[in-house]
Amino acid sequence: MRPSNFDRPIAQYVQRSGTMLGVISRRTGYLMVIGGSVLFACTGVISKAAFDGGVAPLELAAFRSYGAGLLMLPFVVLAARRLTRRDLVPIALFALVGIVLAQAFYYEAISRMDIAVALVIVYTGPLLVAAYQRLFHAERLPLLAYLAMALAVAGVAVAVVGGSGGIGAISIVGIAFALLTAFSFAGQAILGARQPQSLAPMARTGAGMLVAALIWVPLVPFWQLPFDLMTVQTQLDGRLQASIPVGVAVLFAIVFGSIVPYALIIVGFTRIGAGAGSMAGMTEPIVAPLLAWFVLGQLLSPLQALGIALTIACVAVVERQRFKHASPSEIFVAEL
Repeated sequence: MRPSNFDRPIAQYVQRSGTMLGVISRRTGYLMVIGGSVLFACTGVISKAAFDGGVAPLELAAFRSYGAGLLMLPFVVLAARRLTRRDLVPIALFALVGIVLAQAFYYEAISRMDIAVALVIVYTGPLLVAAYQRLFHAERLPLLAYLAMALAVAGVAVAVVGGSGGIGAISIVGIAFALLTAFSFAGQAILGARQPQSLAPMARTGAGMLVAALIWVPLVPFWQLPFDLMTVQTQLDGRLQASIPVGVAVLFAIVFGSIVPYALIIVGFTRIGAGAGSMAGMTEPIVAPLLAWFVLGQLLSPLQALGIALTIACVAVVERQRFKHASPSEIFVAEL
């Protein structure tokens, strides 16, 4: 039945309202993804403060997995019936490479070098994913993407050697750990796309965190963690000139460095899609240098800032091209 003249304005209003809600939903999605990425950036900075307070990098990585695994346990329990034996191997590999190794290597890197320089090396991980897709899945990208890859590597070189004192002023061990993090970061993206689709996103993430916690037990047992340092004050030497208890830094890494940002990014992706989410997720390497300067007093040289900007822009180009050509089943955006 055709709408009457009285019904037509109502139908037009409903259509306009639906369009407006869709726009609001996408805007909210962008804000969620950007907010999650900003929290990940904050986590690196706050984690550095925990190291200064006496917590070892591997101990903080273990703290983060134990706490996140415990808090995400309800999501895993609710979805346990959907798990099969076939799902255990991809979940275990994701937990080992994408969580345990990625976070351990990253923390070892930023404990030895400036966060901004470490992150720009880590964020070459998408280039490794693109190379993997080309070698093993014959996924071709436009020439622009390959040119961007070359420029991104050049930007990393400028960021590393462009500081005061050149390459000699930066820890070689720190660079090695940052490179290992980049490979683990790429592995997180590759293995994350192969997680069991029968589970809801939060359950998949929770399963990985729970298994990561189990992996840490023989490496850094939870009963040997430095709980006695939780009340020790650690100094923030940047513009703030303040101090916080080490326990606050550890709790921040668990809650606002794992649970909250992952939840924001997962929900945000459902509203804007993984491709747009990947671009919004590039906020982390942009915000982290600013936070590191403000909170920790880590200052980049103009040449380093130029190298980092070049790398981020080029990686964003590669990511955009990769998401244009990848199938939805191959898409997973990695985070630290």
